[in-house]
Amino acid sequence: MKVAKLAFGGAIALALGGCFTMHETKPVQVQLTDAPKGSDVKVSLSGFEATVTEYTSIYGYQTYYVDGGPSWGRHGRRGWHGGHYETATTETLIPKVSKTGMFLQRAKNMLEDRGFLLRVSPTDYNVEVTFEGPFVSDDERSVEWAWMLCSVLSAEYSVQNWNAKLRIYDNKTGRVVFTRDYSQKYDNVAWSPLFFIGLSGYTRNSHNYMQSWCLTALTDRAMADATAFLSSTCAQKK
Repeated sequence: MKVAKLAFGGAIALALGGCFTMHETKPVQVQLTDAPKGSDVKVSLSGFEATVTEYTSIYGYQTYYVDGGPSWGRHGRRGWHGGHYETATTETLIPKVSKTGMFLQRAKNMLEDRGFLLRVSPTDYNVEVTFEGPFVSDDERSVEWAWMLCSVLSAEYSVQNWNAKLRIYDNKTGRVVFTRDYSQKYDNVAWSPLFFIGLSGYTRNSHNYMQSWCLTALTDRAMADATAFLSSTCAQKK
């Protein structure tokens, strides 16, 4: 009986301390186009630059003095006992910003999987994608505060917006032959009965997660348009 009560209590505590996603932007679905059969379309890639922030924990120790308090003797006499020193472990998070090539590699894999050649030179076309962001509008800031206040600090709304620009160059002439602009938004609402405790391990509202979500979607959308354009253009030249 005691074991059952302990298990039930532990389940309740786990549920109260957990965090739940109430809303999240749906994944982007794209359709890639294969390279035209019988044609060797040689492509190079540039851009796709992004940075990620990682945190390194530095642990140390801090000694502090704890004041004494009043004490009472056997005959009701009030006294004061002395303080003492205590030592506690401290943790400092050191941010480290570094470049990531994950989106460039993702674009390479997508093109090669569709039959485009990236390891042959000279190339026929250069596909360039540049990212800009993150952006959060004033209205979105207001929504963040509204969720927090109206939920009595039990829910959090998080959002990021990113832009991307696709440019395709004809390497023989140097001219831009295709261009397109994109914008991508990611947002989510997380809820926990124990707000600060529940959200402490939630990662979908972190900068890195939201950035990765948006830039992955932008990469996929740009490659869908790039493969469609290159396949159509090269097929017409045959």
